[in-house]
Amino acid sequence: MSLVVSNIQKQYNGQKAVDGISFELHPGEIVGFLGPNGAGKSTTLKMIAGILMPDAGSITINNQLVQIDSIASKKLIGYLPESNPLYKDLYVKEYLQFLGNIHQVNHLSNRIKEVIDFLQLGLMQHKKIGELSKGYQQRLGIAAAIIHQPALLLLDEPTSGLDPNQLIEIREVIKLLSKRSMILFSSHILQEVTAVCNSVLVMHQGILVANEPIEELLKPKTNHLHILFEEELSHLKEHISKLSLDIVSIDKHLLVVKTAEGKDVKKMVMQFALDMGLNIERLHTEEASLEEIFKLLTH
Repeated sequence: MSLVVSNIQKQYNGQKAVDGISFELHPGEIVGFLGPNGAGKSTTLKMIAGILMPDAGSITINNQLVQIDSIASKKLIGYLPESNPLYKDLYVKEYLQFLGNIHQVNHLSNRIKEVIDFLQLGLMQHKKIGELSKGYQQRLGIAAAIIHQPALLLLDEPTSGLDPNQLIEIREVIKLLSKRSMILFSSHILQEVTAVCNSVLVMHQGILVANEPIEELLKPKTNHLHILFEEELSHLKEHISKLSLDIVSIDKHLLVVKTAEGKDVKKMVMQFALDMGLNIERLHTEEASLEEIFKLLTH
């Protein structure tokens, strides 16, 4: 069982929303889907879910082509849209019963009990959906997405608007769900991606600009070198700016520069210190945060 997205494209009024992206998901994987607003994430998720058809390329789930047999493919997919559309006048258990009948779930009463217990909705099951808090509505949205035990789970901003405690709870739910489903979820909360995901996809202007495990994304190519001088640097800013360095900041005694592949930054800094008669008190490398890497990829 796997998801294979191959060179898919989608245009709106001649504007490319998704421009030839490809990636794969396999059982047990939790993949974070990142990108600024308008990058094409939601459009991509809708194409995978069979709600939109790609203009070009292909999407296969368990070797079934979504474009040819979208009904069969949808049986394998659970989808939580960003808006989490719910019937607010229905009761929680009534809503799950309604969706279970649509999916023709076997032994539906038992399955509803399993899902309610798993997502800790027991105290809410006899309430109207409109009476639930944001956190419980998100839980119900996930319950609706998994009622038919899908092989692929698509979550579009599942933690949006939740408080810190609810974030932790939904994070644990996603981890547990990965035991049964491969998961692709988009998020603007980068900490969620590092806490939950095995790997990450980053989109920018319809193009996939990163597709790799998180540890690969955070490798030294994006590290920062911190150099602490004994002397003040305020009168040397002009000299420092002439160096072939990617400078992050200059603050009194501290110079911070980005490291770069193929460039011996430490050697350049040491030579500068020697030429200017400066003494280096401390020099160390710090890993760039995911936020910094995200800015770098989507600038």
